[in-house]
Amino acid sequence: MVGSLAAVAEALWTGVARVYAQSFAGLCAGAIPALLDGLPRSGRLLDVGCGTGALVQSARDAGLEAIGVEPDPEMAALAGSTLGEEVAVDGLPDLPLADNGFDVVTANFVLNHVDDPRAGARELARVAAPGGRVRATIWGSTPPPQAVMWNGLLDEVEAVRPPSPRLPADRDFERTPRGLAGILSEAGLAVTSTGTLSWQWRPAPDDLWAGLTSIGNFGVLWRAQSDGVRVRLRTAYDDLAGGDDFAFDVTCVVAEARVPRS
Repeated sequence: MVGSLAAVAEALWTGVARVYAQSFAGLCAGAIPALLDGLPRSGRLLDVGCGTGALVQSARDAGLEAIGVEPDPEMAALAGSTLGEEVAVDGLPDLPLADNGFDVVTANFVLNHVDDPRAGARELARVAAPGGRVRATIWGSTPPPQAVMWNGLLDEVEAVRPPSPRLPADRDFERTPRGLAGILSEAGLAVTSTGTLSWQWRPAPDDLWAGLTSIGNFGVLWRAQSDGVRVRLRTAYDDLAGGDDFAFDVTCVVAEARVPRS
């Protein structure tokens, strides 16, 4: 893709905070326990791209001094209402924060959405203290089950497929444990663990439908369809759901790295 990826990201994610909270926030929250597992019961944590504020709240509940930053103003306001304080509207790769300020820095499904993932990783490293941890998740290269389901429905109703925005090759990275470890290592971090996380996500059909017709590339596909295709798509979706919650076995990529003390 040629052009401003930052502008594309803004178009994909602006104005969808409450729908995201209703739908895909529950999916992304599945990684929170692992991101907080084994951390000290004290110290400062920064959650970059904090979304609804769920990870920050969980970290506080665990005894950490935690704050979040979020690039979308509507999402930051939503997180602020959850956390009871203003959330700064800032994002990668330019955080208005001092060097070496946090014992833990988390980025839950952030590096797969930014304009320059390597610059983003360097910024995560910059704000983490010597000896501190950086923990990050991304979606892997294998399509997740909700996307597989949606693509099957699109094929069934003969929907059009506009091209999805992609990073240029010189900025992209391999969406695998090795690839995520690679950009963290390039940022000067010492990678201590990589792997995958798995959990089951059980969204209600109406909640998932709201996300599929609004959020990110799902929303792009929905908006490209004619009225007739949209009607057929909703009918096929309802037939598939059958009134019960979905059950998706999802997997993501996770890595932890440390800031060298030297």
